[in-house]
Amino acid sequence: MLTRLKRQFTKSREGTNTSKRARRIATPLALVCGIIGSLAFAGLASAHGYVEGPKSRTLLCNQGVNTGCGPIQFEPQSVEGLKGFPNGGPGDGNIAGGGHYPELDVQTADRWKKVDINGGKNTFTWYHSARHATSKWEYYITKVGWNPNQPLKGSDFELLATFSGGGQQPAQRVSHDVNVPTDRSGYYIILSVWEVADTVNSFYQVIDVNLKNSNTNPPTDLIAPSVPTGVASSAQTANSVTLNWSASTDNVGVHHYELLRNGVKVTDVTGTTYTDSGLLADTSYTYNVKAVDAAGNASAQSTAFTVKTKTSSTTIEAWSATKVYVAGNQVTYQGVTYEAKWWTQGETPGTADVWKKI
Repeated sequence: MLTRLKRQFTKSREGTNTSKRARRIATPLALVCGIIGSLAFAGLASAHGYVEGPKSRTLLCNQGVNTGCGPIQFEPQSVEGLKGFPNGGPGDGNIAGGGHYPELDVQTADRWKKVDINGGKNTFTWYHSARHATSKWEYYITKVGWNPNQPLKGSDFELLATFSGGGQQPAQRVSHDVNVPTDRSGYYIILSVWEVADTVNSFYQVIDVNLKNSNTNPPTDLIAPSVPTGVASSAQTANSVTLNWSASTDNVGVHHYELLRNGVKVTDVTGTTYTDSGLLADTSYTYNVKAVDAAGNASAQSTAFTVKTKTSSTTIEAWSATKVYVAGNQVTYQGVTYEAKWWTQGETPGTADVWKKI
């Protein structure tokens, strides 16, 4: 009996030891597998790459220099879109955001922080957070005369350089020496496209640059703005008329508008509305508008617009809290005549800045 009990105890202890050994082996193995699984997941989720030098638009978003960038500020490496630029890819108006980040596609002359670079050889460096097999890297620059106030189009760019990836996995950082043109100065956009070999996508990075070429003259602007349209009058008084018109377009930008009354220039206007005052009551006036760019190129005159001032005996109505008034409208309130400076409703004359006393 005693011998049998010893054998059972020995087997039980051996089984317990075996279980402990198995647990000692299984526990670190599970941890290793968990770590490998986490790393594998992180590799899949860790996006892909961006241009870190000169700093791209997305990297400056990530660093807080550019603001209002949307979610790309947290993942500057994720601007991925279909390959095939400039004939294919994200499409006009969606190039900077790769078709997925519309905040990056907002384009005006002063929307984004510029990076100063000189013409000639410049080194561009890609940082690859996921090292995809690569077909090529390409670099483009906006053409002379591009419009920085319009959404980016494929036709805005010209090719600077192409570097083959050979279908191989690149290093984490890859640098390319690119000759940047010396025939232009000022705001330009350099676009770099990293084309992946084994997917249908590429990664897009725009770099907003202030290009400095002190030894060259800036290109001459010979293109005039479009003709202003829609000239109209939103308000008239006995001695003034308020005019407005639709904005013109230009390859560089409209600088101002010339307002002509009865064929004679009245003034230059930087916006698209103007109140012409000092007029005679009940006499008709004909107006034309021309758009002028910074180089002095002027559009043709707009279609003539004729408007009549009110008679001096016109009864001025009493102010109403429910009525909408626009610039030039006159009202009486508590025995005093007021004229609206801009659109208003419910703002009491004599207490609100929108009203001026006549």
